[in-house]
Amino acid sequence: MSFQNLGDLIRRDRDLSKIAVIDLGGEEVPTEYTYAELDAMTTGVARALLKRGFARGDRVAIVAANLAEYLAAYFGIMRAGLVAVPVNYRFPRKTIQFIIQDAGAKLVFCDSACREDCPADLPTIVFGGEGTDCFGRFVEPGEFESVVPEPHEPAMFLYTSGSTGVPKGVILSHQSHIWVVEQRLSPDLERHRYLIAAPLYHMNALALSLLACAAHATNVMLPKFEAKSYIEAIGQYRPTWLTAVPPMIAM
Repeated sequence: MSFQNLGDLIRRDRDLSKIAVIDLGGEEVPTEYTYAELDAMTTGVARALLKRGFARGDRVAIVAANLAEYLAAYFGIMRAGLVAVPVNYRFPRKTIQFIIQDAGAKLVFCDSACREDCPADLPTIVFGGEGTDCFGRFVEPGEFESVVPEPHEPAMFLYTSGSTGVPKGVILSHQSHIWVVEQRLSPDLERHRYLIAAPLYHMNALALSLLACAAHATNVMLPKFEAKSYIEAIGQYRPTWLTAVPPMIAM
């Protein structure tokens, strides 16, 4: 199967009732999302962005720890033909705001912990919560046909760590990372669960999330790496068929 939009890797010829994401970021119990639910949430983001008047090529930032809504926002931005800008939420506030301004972002998705680090003069959508700016109220349910990117059209900007100066944006196209996904795909991957504790602002975690989606596998998502919760997740979500080889994990 050949993909076209990096935000649209869901295999709709497969069982959409399969669990796509197990989100371990909840305070009480994990939250599970089927592929049908993830697809609908992603489409809802794309529809909402265009309804608000954002145009193809506009940049939208994401400043948050790992959670299912992060993936939906990330995929939805790209499905709509916009450019996703994942931002390292561990940076100082000044650096976070520099990246958002440097990228020319016109909207920011964030979690409640990062809300105060986002520029006050930009519209902000908060994952969770119950206010007028919450993610649940933002999403626009309905059907949506993903944008077909032009050759070399940007899908996302990823910023460097800034170890030799200020962080620098790297422009990444839809085609370049679809190529990466397709080179790594194999029929065996569908049965795996991918434990992702690396932050989604980093290419390693994003690449694994993209691959898991394209493979119709399951993402088990920790908000961040902590040794105790990581080890517990390995034990709890180890596939029942697996006896000797550990599940594929992003450190």
